[in-house]
This record gives sequence, structure tokens and C-alpha cells, in this order.
Amino acid sequence: MVSANPLLSFAIPTYNFGQFINETISSILNGLTALNQEDIEIVILDGGSTDNTEDVIAKLALNHPNIRYVKQPRRGGIDKDLDTVAGMTSGQYIWLFSADDILVPGWDLKIKEALSFEPQIILVPATLCTLNMVPIREHPIFKFPKDGKIIGFSIGGEALSEIDYLRRANSLEALFSFMSAIIIKSDVWKKSASRSDYFGSCWAHCARLIPVLLGKAKLKYITSTLIQKRGENDSFMENGIVHRIGIAIDGWTRLINEFFSAPESRRILHAKLRHDISLPLLLYAKLVATKGEECRRLNFLARQHFYMNSPTIGSVISYLLFKLFPRSPFIHRVTTSFMPQLVKIRHKFRELFW
Repeated sequence: MVSANPLLSFAIPTYNFGQFINETISSILNGLTALNQEDIEIVILDGGSTDNTEDVIAKLALNHPNIRYVKQPRRGGIDKDLDTVAGMTSGQYIWLFSADDILVPGWDLKIKEALSFEPQIILVPATLCTLNMVPIREHPIFKFPKDGKIIGFSIGGEALSEIDYLRRANSLEALFSFMSAIIIKSDVWKKSASRSDYFGSCWAHCARLIPVLLGKAKLKYITSTLIQKRGENDSFMENGIVHRIGIAIDGWTRLINEFFSAPESRRILHAKLRHDISLPLLLYAKLVATKGEECRRLNFLARQHFYMNSPTIGSVISYLLFKLFPRSPFIHRVTTSFMPQLVKIRHKFRELFW
């Protein structure tokens, strides 16, 4: 039986994720313990996939009538397709979810508890995994013990200021940078303004939701990790690492400038952006950038990231290190050979300090 108004709708935009989406949807359906299948719906918008996505979904839908699949003739882009699929849902809450992440068994226990408070927004942290879903480290959104408690926020209410909220955050995921972490009350999403001017930036949903958060929205944060985030499958990387860095720096610079006027808020947010897009990442991008246009673009991004946006002593030193770092084929070969070990060290370092 399919409910006309389920408790929770999964809104999943996808494009050529046929090798992953079966695992994603199966984790949702097979992980149910506190909710029934009638309590959820899964709405998938396919942006014209050329792989086996349609066949995979068709097989799943044979036994699960709460799966709804729509295929477009062409790809609209993540911003437009996410906006569209969220608008297609009929649930009381919408979980914006990626077609390659998965949920842990029993995920619905904490979600049901959080929904009972009737918040406007719920944020759910993830465990970062490899491409094959081998866990690497937990990735909490806020600085709280990972004890499974549900923490409540309301900026401007309960003595929590905008700056307090930002200081408690570990990363920009507190401002919705990780799509799968977000559950939003349906009427709140549908009443908020769609930001088509951000289409193509990859951050249109952030531009839509940040004003909701800053408008004293009632937010709940689940401290236990319910999502396994598939790493090494960043679709934003399809045009190369320099383009990917540009998506983050350009997009978040624009968001910060639009929504945050307090100098301290901007300082905190640019520091978190530098944490997410770190100096080692820009140094690696400098080694692998081969085209003159890419090199010029990267130089501008580094200057904007470390100097123009936040000219602190630390960021200026980082910019100078970037400028002085040589573009050497030998260094490239050495760093590439040691990259798996360097990545492990980086993850261990972040886990220790988070």
C-alpha cells in the first residue's frame, strides 16, 4: 500500500549512478525497523542516464510500490534536478539524498525520534568511506560527543547566536554543503524561494536553506552517524580538480557574501572553507594542472582563497607557500606514489582533532 502523504520522502536526483543506486535504495528499504514502508516514499529523478539506472530501478520497483521513478530526456544539472525532484515529493519531510550514499541498518530509529520533535530541519552526520564503502573515519557536523543524542538549535532563539552556531560547526556541512545530511520539513522547503540564479553553482539548495536556518528555524542534529558517504566518487570532479576547487571557493565566497554580514561570521566561515579546501589540496592541484588556463585559474583561486577573502597571517603564509611551491614532474611522481599513505595520514589527523 502506498500512502498519499507519507512521513518521509527521499528526493534522489541521479545521473549514470546505476552501479551504486541499487545499494542506496536497498539500504533505505532494508534498514527499516521503526517505520513501515508505507511511512516512506523514494522519488528518483533521472537526468537522462545512459547506463543501466532505469533497469535497476525497474527491478526494485516491482516489489516496492513506494518507489517513484521519472526519467528526463536530458540532464538538468544537480541544482535544477534536486530542486525538481524535491518538488515532486508528497511526504511531510523531505530527505535530500545522493544516489550513491547508503544508510546504516536501523537508521529510522533516530530519524523517527528526531521527527517527533517536529523540527523544520534535521542534520544527519556521515561516516566517510572509500569507493567500495570501507569506512575511513566519522565526519561529525558539530563539536558534540558522538553519543546518539539529538541536539536542538535555533539561531536567535535559546541564546544561540549566529556566531555561536558557526563556532560549534566542524565544517560547512552545518550550512548544508553535504546534500545527504539534510532533512527538511516539506512545507518549509516548498514555501522557501527556489534559487534558480544559483543553478549551475552546485549550491542552489544551500542558498535556499541558509535563510531558513537564519530565520530561527528549529533544527535537530543527530550525533550518531547514520549515513555512509561514498568517497572517491565526486561527480563535481568530472571537469578536473581545478574546476572542482573553483566550485567550492567561488560558490562559498558568494554564499558567505550574500548571507553573512558580520565580520566575525565571515572570518569563521572562510576559515572553515580553508579547512575543507586545504593548502595541501591546492598544492596537489598545482602539481597536476598541466594546461596554462588551469594554472592561471588555480593561481587566482589560491589568491582569492588565502589572501583576498581573509588576509590573516596564517592564510597569507599559506598563499606564499602556494606561490613558492615548485611545479616539478619529479615532485608530482613522488607525491603520486605516496598519495594513498598521505590521504590516510590526513584522515587520521582530522579524526583526532574532530
